[in-house]
Amino acid sequence: MRSVLTRIFQGLAWLVLAGLVVEFYLAGAALFGVTTFQPHRMLGIALALAILLLLVVALVARAGRRVVGLAALLAALTVVQVLLPSLRTRLPWVAALHAVNAVALSLQAAAIVRAPGRAAPASRAPEASAAVGLSS
Repeated sequence: MRSVLTRIFQGLAWLVLAGLVVEFYLAGAALFGVTTFQPHRMLGIALALAILLLLVVALVARAGRRVVGLAALLAALTVVQVLLPSLRTRLPWVAALHAVNAVALSLQAAAIVRAPGRAAPASRAPEASAAVGLSS
């Protein structure tokens, strides 16, 4: 069951990362008049839900402190991302951080995508060392 949840987590993490790339495109397309910002908003809402689901899956799968922490930080950045546009009339210079936060979201999602692959070999390393009598 745990391996199934881990695969779901990894697939969802890749989906979120791909969705964030599409978000950049949609924002640019709206900025240059190809479309409105509505597709960007709608995908943003879907990604926010997917990111919250990613955190839930990380917790249920017992993905480890590092991965859960990365997912929690991604969720926190997402909350900030959703709130920033609402500040555009009162504090436009703060609302402009929406673009900077989007970069942070993308980097965080990329870290999550890489995390499960990196964590697995590290967790086996002490066992392998102990098997050959190299434990400290």
